[in-house]
Amino acid sequence: MRTYNPNQNHPQKGRRITVAPIRRLKDIQAIKKMLESTPRDYLLFVLGINNGLRVGDLLTLTVGDLRHLKPGEEIAIIEGKTGKRNILMVNKATHKALRAYLAATDPDDATRCSRAARPGGRSRSRRSTPWLRNGHTPST
Repeated sequence: MRTYNPNQNHPQKGRRITVAPIRRLKDIQAIKKMLESTPRDYLLFVLGINNGLRVGDLLTLTVGDLRHLKPGEEIAIIEGKTGKRNILMVNKATHKALRAYLAATDPDDATRCSRAARPGGRSRSRRSTPWLRNGHTPST
């Protein structure tokens, strides 16, 4: 008997969710286009896709960590899952997304890239999980 699972992000007992990287350039461009209207989410996506970092590691970054970086510069971060040191490299696309985020954000409010302190802080990254798992891409 199949049971109803209202939370699509939580697997049924005894099942696993497998996650595959986004490999097609067309899919990456479609997601970037979808996120352009939200500079914070766009910045986090561009940082992650260009550096291969986990969302949890990106959400620990502060605006102060990133504010003065220019293309070609890098900062060291400690990965939350493994505890290993990793390098976050700023390329032109990352720098452009960072400038757009800083221009759209009040400098006094822009202390963290994360909304974890606010209700629903990390839910947006988790909401996209079933969408990506099912192989859907936004219509462009």
